[in-house]
Amino acid sequence: MGSSSSLAVFARAANGQELEAADGAEDADAQASGYHQMSDYLDLLHQRKRAKVSLRDPGRSVAIVTTASLPWMTGTAVNPLLRAAYLANNEDRQVTLLLPWLSKPDQERVFPNSVTFESPADQEAFVREWAQKRTGLACSFKVRFYPGRYAPEKGSILPVGDITQYIPDAEADVAVLEEPEHLNWFHHGRRWTDKFQHVVGVMHTNYLDYARREERGHIKEALLRHINAWVCRIYCHKVIKLSDAVQPLPREETMFVHGVSPNFLRVGEAKAAAAAEGQRVWGKGAYFLGKVLWAKGYTELLQRLQEHSSATGDNVPVDVFGTGPDLPEVQHAACSSSLNLKFNGPRDHADSTLQVGAVQT
Repeated sequence: MGSSSSLAVFARAANGQELEAADGAEDADAQASGYHQMSDYLDLLHQRKRAKVSLRDPGRSVAIVTTASLPWMTGTAVNPLLRAAYLANNEDRQVTLLLPWLSKPDQERVFPNSVTFESPADQEAFVREWAQKRTGLACSFKVRFYPGRYAPEKGSILPVGDITQYIPDAEADVAVLEEPEHLNWFHHGRRWTDKFQHVVGVMHTNYLDYARREERGHIKEALLRHINAWVCRIYCHKVIKLSDAVQPLPREETMFVHGVSPNFLRVGEAKAAAAAEGQRVWGKGAYFLGKVLWAKGYTELLQRLQEHSSATGDNVPVDVFGTGPDLPEVQHAACSSSLNLKFNGPRDHADSTLQVGAVQT
C-alpha cells in the first residue's frame, strides 16, 4: 500500500476517534469534515502520483516563463524564445511564452540601439518577427507579458508581483521556468507547483560566481547557495542544469537542452566544403562573445591577455562582440592596459562577422 493511502487510512481512523470524544455534535461535524477533506486531498495526491502521463501527450499546454526578452540579445531572451518556437511547431501542443514588460526608462537602459516599444503588442510583433526569420517556422505560440523592473545592481530584470496570474488556470499544465531561482528570489504569490501539474526549471546562469565577485562575496555566495536550493525545491518538480558549473540542486539533471540551430550546422557544412577545396576558411584570430558584465569572464580575459603580453611582448588582437552595463568600464580597463581589444557591439551568434574567427572565447 502506498504512503498516501496509509495516511488516508490513518486520517479516517483518527476521524472516528475524534467523533467519539467530541462533546458537541457541531464540533464533531466540523472535525469530521476536516478529516474527510484531508483524506480526499491525500487520495488526490496519490492518484496524481500514480497517473502515467507524458509531456509528449497531445493536448498538453506548456508555459515558458523567462527573465528577459528581445531586443536584449541575452541567453535568457533568445533560448526560451527558440524553445517556444520549436515546441509550438507541434500543432497538438499549446505553447505560451511569458516575457517581462519594462517601463520606457528601463527599456532605454536595457535594449540596444535605442530600440523601445510603446506597448506590449509592439514588442510581441518584434519578438515574433525575429523568431520567424531565425527559425523559418510559423511561431504560432502565444505571447504574454508580466511587469518587470531592471535592477542595475544585479544586471537583471526582476518580476514584480505574482506572475503566476498571467497564465490562466485553464492553461496551467506544464511550466518551464527559465532561471527558476531568479524568477523566485522575491516571489510571494501562488506556488508554481500548486498551479501547474509539472514544473521544470532550467538553470542558465552561475549566480554564485556573480555573488562571489561582490564585496563580502563569500558571505553572499554562501547565503545565495541556500536560497537557490530552497526556492528550486519549493517551486520545481525537476531542475535541468546546462552544465555542472551550476551549484548542486534538488531533483537535478545535467543536460544541454538548448539544442543546436540548423543555421550553425549549415555554417559548419559550408566551411567544411570550402576547406575541402583548399580555401582558407578561418581568416582572423580570436574573438570574445558575451554580455559585457565583469562576471561574464571579462576580468579573466583582461588578466590573461596582460599576462601573455608581459611574458611574450605579443599584444594579441581580440574582437569583442556584446553589450552590457559594464561596457564603459571594460573599455576603459582595456585601454588603460594598452590591450588590443576591438569592441564591435552586439551580434547574433550566427552573424557572418563571427564566421571568420579561428578561436572563440
